Amino acid sequence: MSAPRFLPRDLLPRRQVALLAAFSVLKTSGLILVAYTLATWITQMSLGQPHQQLLLWLALGGAALRTVGVWGLNAGSRRLGAGAKEQMRANLIASAASRPGILADQRNDLSLAEASTLAGHGIEKLDDYFTKFIPALIGATVVPLLLGIYILRIDWLSALVLLLTIPLIPVFMALIGMHTQDTIEQSQAKLDALANQLYELAQGLPALLGLGRARHQGHAIAQVSERYRAATMQNLRTVFMSSFWLELISTLSVAVLAVLIGVRLVGGNMDLAAGLTILILAPELFIALREVGSAYHAADDGLAAYERYRKQIQGTPASSLRAPTGPMRKANVLEVRKLSLRYPGQNPIYSDFSMDLRAGDRQLLSTASGSGKTSLLKLIAEAQTSSNEFAAELVSGEIFVAGELACISQHPQFNAQTGTEQIAQDAPEAPKELTERLAAELNLRAMLPRAIAEYSPGELRRLEVLRALLRLHSVPSCRLLLADEPTAHLDEQNAAAVRRLLAELPEDCAMLVASHDPLITETGPTLSTRQPTPDHLRAVSQAPMRGGAAPQGKPEGNPRWNPRREVMGNYRAARKALCYGALSILCAVALAGLSGWLIVEASYQPAILHLTVAFVMVRTLGIGRAVFRYLEQLAIHDAVLGYAGALREKLWNAMVANPARWGMMSRSSVVLRYLLAEVDELRDALARVLFPPLQALIVWALGTVVLFQIQPEFGYAALGAGLFLAFPARWLVKLVEGRHLALALRHRLQLNQLVLSTLRNKEALRAYGSLGPVLHKLARAESRNTARARRHAYGQGTAPALAALTTVLLATALVTLSQSSASFTALAVLLALSLAEPAASALGAIQQGRALHELTDQLAGRGVGEQGTARPGATATQPGYTVHGYRLAGLELGYVPGNPVISNLDAQIRPGEWTALTGTSGSGKSTLLTALLGALPASGGRLESIDEHGNYRALEQGAMDSVAWCPQEAHLFDSTLRRNLNLAANSAAPASDEALIGILHRVGLAGWYAAQPAGLETRIGSGGHRLSGGQRCKLAVARALVGGQQVILLDEPTAHLGVDESAELIRTLRAALAGRTVVLITHEPKLAEICEGSICLDRTLAPAS
Repeated sequence: MSAPRFLPRDLLPRRQVALLAAFSVLKTSGLILVAYTLATWITQMSLGQPHQQLLLWLALGGAALRTVGVWGLNAGSRRLGAGAKEQMRANLIASAASRPGILADQRNDLSLAEASTLAGHGIEKLDDYFTKFIPALIGATVVPLLLGIYILRIDWLSALVLLLTIPLIPVFMALIGMHTQDTIEQSQAKLDALANQLYELAQGLPALLGLGRARHQGHAIAQVSERYRAATMQNLRTVFMSSFWLELISTLSVAVLAVLIGVRLVGGNMDLAAGLTILILAPELFIALREVGSAYHAADDGLAAYERYRKQIQGTPASSLRAPTGPMRKANVLEVRKLSLRYPGQNPIYSDFSMDLRAGDRQLLSTASGSGKTSLLKLIAEAQTSSNEFAAELVSGEIFVAGELACISQHPQFNAQTGTEQIAQDAPEAPKELTERLAAELNLRAMLPRAIAEYSPGELRRLEVLRALLRLHSVPSCRLLLADEPTAHLDEQNAAAVRRLLAELPEDCAMLVASHDPLITETGPTLSTRQPTPDHLRAVSQAPMRGGAAPQGKPEGNPRWNPRREVMGNYRAARKALCYGALSILCAVALAGLSGWLIVEASYQPAILHLTVAFVMVRTLGIGRAVFRYLEQLAIHDAVLGYAGALREKLWNAMVANPARWGMMSRSSVVLRYLLAEVDELRDALARVLFPPLQALIVWALGTVVLFQIQPEFGYAALGAGLFLAFPARWLVKLVEGRHLALALRHRLQLNQLVLSTLRNKEALRAYGSLGPVLHKLARAESRNTARARRHAYGQGTAPALAALTTVLLATALVTLSQSSASFTALAVLLALSLAEPAASALGAIQQGRALHELTDQLAGRGVGEQGTARPGATATQPGYTVHGYRLAGLELGYVPGNPVISNLDAQIRPGEWTALTGTSGSGKSTLLTALLGALPASGGRLESIDEHGNYRALEQGAMDSVAWCPQEAHLFDSTLRRNLNLAANSAAPASDEALIGILHRVGLAGWYAAQPAGLETRIGSGGHRLSGGQRCKLAVARALVGGQQVILLDEPTAHLGVDESAELIRTLRAALAGRTVVLITHEPKLAEICEGSICLDRTLAPAS
């Protein structure tokens, strides 16, 4: 995939481009005026003539023109891209959100994490195209033309030298640009891999915690980050090598021109005023050409992102399932005609399957796990609500739905922050009285105002049922309910409430329900248990990913954590970058000053040997500037990229160490914001903010010392200019743009989270008609940000404009105050003008200081401070014993001090026995399991472990290696069957294939495994979406058995299994886990009865925090 060279013209308003060209003309004209004035002034000084007052006014006029031009270019370029990115992002999100969540056409398709990263992170990279490349391209057109004509007018030979050297720059640009495309694609591939891994790990955090592998994954994150760093550095070496050659060609060309002018002045063949004028103008000409090359490489990532965006939104031929409305279909609510469906590499699940549902029909799908019930329900919903672009080789047929539908998903998806907000979004027409009544019947009234990330799986299920019922009762056109395991994860009281409410659906509604609940037939007298014939059913299905909302609010910062200090203190490359950068600027400043001295001295026509040393130094400084600049850029990015990788590992470990954040990380959409976007923003901010001010301070201080040596008044003038930049100018740029840049940062981070939330929950958003309002809300936020960006674009040019104005005025002041020789005055003037670049960089960095400070506070509040966070790779010490049981005495547990979830719990979990843990949904069962894992310390009472000798010991973290947890929704990773199972094993000694196959047989997956051509290399998809709900449950139990831990915590292992399958799995587990300690969370009384012990949390439930 090759990136386009330019964006389409419709993204570049002609009026804005013309305005930028006008400002570029102003900037160049101002420089010509300043160059002419200063050269004439110094020439008169060398001849002993008094200067004319007019020259001072011409210099001030030139300074004003140049200041306006610099400001206009920066401000105009900021306004140029405003709106274009937002439109592209809206198109991309709308396209990705409309694609089916099952069996979608895969051509040019991106994963959820990749699409989110492209929409948030990738499109933002186009900023460099609009703000750097386009202005540089305009400058490369205007500046050489104007300066070339002016130089040709005053000296044709110098113009010829420039004409011969200028073409070298585009030649090198083209040669190096051809090589950068492959390295950009490699870097992008590593970024996609990092985004996918971070998203998968966050989704599977409960499973990793249960298997004792969560902290080990921090090291895995660091390894992927290191691969991304290596790929990015490979790309940057090419890009910076391009910059190095451009810099070298530019500086050596100027050096050659300076030597040529000097030789001609010695020979008396050139006027001093013309030579000085050309010497002042020539660097600007090469800077314009050099900047367009550097800016283009800086925009490479944005152009590559645009190419990926273009391919994503292009339509591709695909299979369409949605059938048009016809006269034969008016009597039916649902029709399925000749449906054929299979998954890649699998046998067909359905072949020419057909079914009808009329108003009032209730049809039950209760076949065995893996027979395709979830696939059928999802396909019906997606055919009705998505863009209808399915993979033609995998699915065909026709599906007709009369009106709208509601869904009860096996894995509910929510995008709002609280239950109340979710209901208001998805059922806005529902009367308040109806909402309150149904919420009361589902025991949700107290839960609705709380954050969805805090809900238990049972509470999520009831919220899903509530949302569907409100839509069915309040939207007249909604006449079909698709329900997938509506009573899973519910205790008997809440399950009975759900069954009762499903029996009370409006008479004109049809319901298609997949369930293993034997009592679900109570939902209506017309319920049919007719199933598709066995020939149509095979063992594969797909389930969506869970949704959730992220808690909002500003975190408490940790003032002791300072990333700037960490980078400079812990990374040698950062200190090297500071030195290299300072040396590069010093070479540039010295080159300018020495060239000025050389020209004036040559005008006195001394012996040529007198200037030989200066000639050599000019060339040496030119080479030194390019070399040190190359080394500086490599060192900066090596340091900040390495720091970003370590910070991601640190953040992950902090999240793992805080149980209160587990639900937020695994259910909400903050993971790519926390671990990718915020870290990358910090990385980029450190590169922009940390180094330029320090380098400018060093160079300005040394320049001031040199000016003091030439003439004390020069030094005082430079000191005054430096103090002006350090205080009034710094305060001004912070005032003008500091707050806006901080607001823009907040918007980008919030946008990243909202994009992932929208795409992650797209199926539910489409089913409930909420996708349009959510996209509209996103568009409004983008519009507000764009309007704010346009307003504040006028302040974007403040920093470079102030730097240009200050240095030009300083140069004018030096000429006015000069009592030194003309040659030293020329040195001082050109030195002062060359300080504009580091001064502008420093002020620009200061502008972004507030955004960096806010970002630091956010990350500090997430536990990455220097105190209290385990170092990456640190592991708990082994206590020398294994956990065989527990004793709980007056136990109190909670996440917030003073608000316990469980209190005064006395119980014993005896070694080698099965203990049932029961209680209503939300009573704290998962909280107790978290404590048994050793991740949640007791806030009161005692929680002790029982070792192999029957001794009671205080629970130690290292002992938790002998405990395995199989969560209710145990995430399966997008990898092979072997790697998923071996996740529970010791990485140094993975289980053998024979052992893994034996465990699969013991949990009832022998038949499914025998049908997999790839065996243990079978890929199961993200979240195990190529498996049915029951198969995922069995595979998660199998994974928990692989590690051989003594204590097994099973959380609702039979939630998605039929009665017979549940009984068979429990019998198998009783035999497989003989002699081990098992804690079984269940809502089924029959399963609790087979356990030797039991703990009921109903009587110990404290008021909700």
